[in-house]
Amino acid sequence: MGLYRRLNDLEKAQEVEAFAAEMIDRFGPLPDATENLISVIQIKLNARTACIAKMDVGQKGTLISFHDNRPPNVDKLLAYVDRLNGVAKLRPDGKLVLNRAWGDAKARLNGALQLSKGLAKTAG
Repeated sequence: MGLYRRLNDLEKAQEVEAFAAEMIDRFGPLPDATENLISVIQIKLNARTACIAKMDVGQKGTLISFHDNRPPNVDKLLAYVDRLNGVAKLRPDGKLVLNRAWGDAKARLNGALQLSKGLAKTAG
């Protein structure tokens, strides 16, 4: 339980990476469930940076809601959406829609992680 608490209290991506490296050193290769948990923590940290209030990831795409329906840096967000070549769209209500089919749960998790990283960069 102490390890879970430690993982939940991490506040920076570098801390999460160091934690994962420590777990590999101590216990060997990480089980899938642990890798998934680490990815979820990374998504959580990225979401905090990007002011994401909610991220709904499904088989056909993703819907992202921002705090107070206001993305932190609209100009950078619009540039990011343009780079996605029509896959993403910022709706008038301030929500971001990503139309991309995810093959399975692992692909959805990886997609959410990559999307959260990209949105965190736009917020900075």
